Amino acid sequence: MSAYDGRASYASWAIRFAASLEGILCVLSGMSNVAQMKDNLSYMRDFQPLTAEERAVLRESQQILGASPAIPCTSCQYCTKGCPKHINIPGIFAAMNSRLLDGAIDQASLAYTEATAEGGRATDCIACGQCERACPQHIPIIEQLRRCAATLEG
Repeated sequence: MSAYDGRASYASWAIRFAASLEGILCVLSGMSNVAQMKDNLSYMRDFQPLTAEERAVLRESQQILGASPAIPCTSCQYCTKGCPKHINIPGIFAAMNSRLLDGAIDQASLAYTEATAEGGRATDCIACGQCERACPQHIPIIEQLRRCAATLEG
């Protein structure tokens, strides 16, 4: 997407996609700072629906992402709230993704050590399922934590 239009943020693509769907009257966007608010305003002030060419770029991106071995965690932290073992799931997944995407064994090991510095290793998971119920990405977190443990702790 950035190769197509290097000026457009990923958020602009997402919001324009949602706002371009038929029957959509309102699109809500989470923002954490003034810069994100200004970004949202920049393309929604004079809204232009996605073009056919832009939709094709999104379809291509979707195919590439669908083939990725990465864990599709967005680090929203919803999974960590209420975890009885206080496992830093997004941090562990980021470490695993470093290993999966870059083959960076040492970097992944260091990232895992940092993610679990305050406790909550992947092997501490008791499979209660709270995290999976909270995950907006529908990631099989328990299964992925087992995979992370075997790869990063073994």
